[in-house]
Amino acid sequence: MVPDVLEHSRFIDYINRMPGSDAPPIFGLHSNADLTFRRNESITMINTLIDTMPKDDSGGSGKSFEQTVMEQVEKEMLPSIPDDIKWIEMTEKLKVLKGPRGLGTPGAYQTIPLNIFLAQELQRMIGMLAIVKGTLNNIVQAIQGNIIMSPQIVDAINAVGELRVPLNWLVDPSGAEISWLSPNLGSWIKSMIDRHHQIWNWV
Repeated sequence: MVPDVLEHSRFIDYINRMPGSDAPPIFGLHSNADLTFRRNESITMINTLIDTMPKDDSGGSGKSFEQTVMEQVEKEMLPSIPDDIKWIEMTEKLKVLKGPRGLGTPGAYQTIPLNIFLAQELQRMIGMLAIVKGTLNNIVQAIQGNIIMSPQIVDAINAVGELRVPLNWLVDPSGAEISWLSPNLGSWIKSMIDRHHQIWNWV
């Protein structure tokens, strides 16, 4: 009996010494994979806590959560979004651009690396402006009852009301990142305005 008890205690001691989670190198991953996993886990937990908080408190204004969000979108957010960029007009401007220090010839912008980068950033900004304006307009239309309140619009309303960046502004349906990351909605929009201004001045 005594040897069995000793073996059992050694087994329990061995179990207690095992780590709570497997290290990434065991699976052939870099150690930063654990940092990314824990960061995403923390963000998911915080977002879950925020999503489960009651949203009916109007702060004494007599307005519902949705009405407050709609007013914020109409009066503050939509007017601050930059104007649309027309790709046809931009291509005409790109054709006359030269490379740094006058390198290259006008009309050959597709062979100059910096101008290729500018064209890619323009396309990215055009796509982001379409997504942002589409989401904000859908929020207003859905709250007014003009379109169906889809789960994606509900998520966007909750995100805007809680000053978080809507998920579809950050990643596409495949999960690929399509925009910059910011800690809150205000800094994300300011970053978009600054990027738009910089790209426009470059062109």
